[in-house]
Amino acid sequence: MSEVISVIDGLDLVVALAEGQVHPEDLDRARGDARGARERRGHLGGTLVLALLGGTGSGKSSLLNALAGEEVAAVSAVRPHTARPLAWVPAGAEPALGRLLDRLGVEERVAQERFPGLALLDLTDVDSVNASHRTAVERLLPDVDGIIWVLDPEKYHDPVLHDDFIAPLADSSDQFLFVLNQIDRLAAHEVAAVVRDLRGILEAEGVERPVVFAVAAAPPGRPPLGIEDLAAHLRHRLDAKRVYLGRLLAGTRRAVRALADAAGLRQGGTLHFEERWAEVVEAVSASLAVAGPAPGAMEEATCRLEDLVGRLAAEAGGPFAHRVRHSFPTSRIEEVIGRAAARMEAEYPAALNRAGRRVVEPERTAQAAAVAAEEIQRGLGAPLRRMVWERAALAASVAEVTVEAMQAEATLQRTDPAGSSASPAEATSS
Repeated sequence: MSEVISVIDGLDLVVALAEGQVHPEDLDRARGDARGARERRGHLGGTLVLALLGGTGSGKSSLLNALAGEEVAAVSAVRPHTARPLAWVPAGAEPALGRLLDRLGVEERVAQERFPGLALLDLTDVDSVNASHRTAVERLLPDVDGIIWVLDPEKYHDPVLHDDFIAPLADSSDQFLFVLNQIDRLAAHEVAAVVRDLRGILEAEGVERPVVFAVAAAPPGRPPLGIEDLAAHLRHRLDAKRVYLGRLLAGTRRAVRALADAAGLRQGGTLHFEERWAEVVEAVSASLAVAGPAPGAMEEATCRLEDLVGRLAAEAGGPFAHRVRHSFPTSRIEEVIGRAAARMEAEYPAALNRAGRRVVEPERTAQAAAVAAEEIQRGLGAPLRRMVWERAALAASVAEVTVEAMQAEATLQRTDPAGSSASPAEATSS
């Protein structure tokens, strides 16, 4: 699929190119749309990226294995065991996910086909005495879509976990999911009590409506408990992310279309400038080469160039038209025509016959016209061409971003990432 982040980059480029070509209010609205897309927390891609965080012995690796249905992460009684981050990622995942993992330093990756669209990162223990573990976790937080805090019945109220991580990040708690693991170590009536206590602690820390699942990822001699409900919730979150990304892409297309309309780009951005400019300059310079700086010839040359500038402005419309007219008034065109005629006369002066009329040698007409054309190109053609090129660049960027956004939307609509998209069942007991 066309990556969402590429579409957002494209919107930024369109906004930058549109400056000076659209009304400031239109530009400010588009800047706000681009800023809003950039400020979204999490991974700007079609994969739902979740980090497994928790204290020593909470069972993060066991939970990953239970969700995977096989042993992906090694489990050990030695603590802390997860010394290096591990990523469980979809086979053939989008390039943006690979770049994210590269940036985060997650080198160990296991491809999976069980849960398309979901990437789980098994990270270091947050209560580890190794300070680098905590630094690595803090560096990962802004780049993932969500955090699965894995807790156990003995240390679910660990002050290090709550005071150093959860409480300071309570304003981002909409990204949080809490899993009380190892409930097989509790009596059935104790599970609900521990979940209630955990919720009370989280709410006191500022976590609004905490979502808590109670599971046993690796109960001895038995299959995992509560994993199906957790997996259904993750599928729901993935579906919700795809819906959100679809809205973001549609919003990006609307913002780009609004800028295109404001810049008058519905008919494209070239205005067929090169062909029209070459035709007019050739005619004007040839006329000057024959007639010289005669008032009539100078006025005709000025009128022809002024007419072309006016037609280009009228066809473009909007702020671009005002910019062109303001930049190329009649006085400027007259000045350039005057310089062209003066230079032509200085380099290729015409002779006068006995009646005092101008006589141009045929073999020198072409050279005189070339000199005049060069001066007109320098004084008018080059700056006007830059303006038209900026408009064409904006039109090309608008088209490219629109196509990329539509391709990404179509891919999102075709993808059924994990089968069921039913609402999640929040578990509080086995």
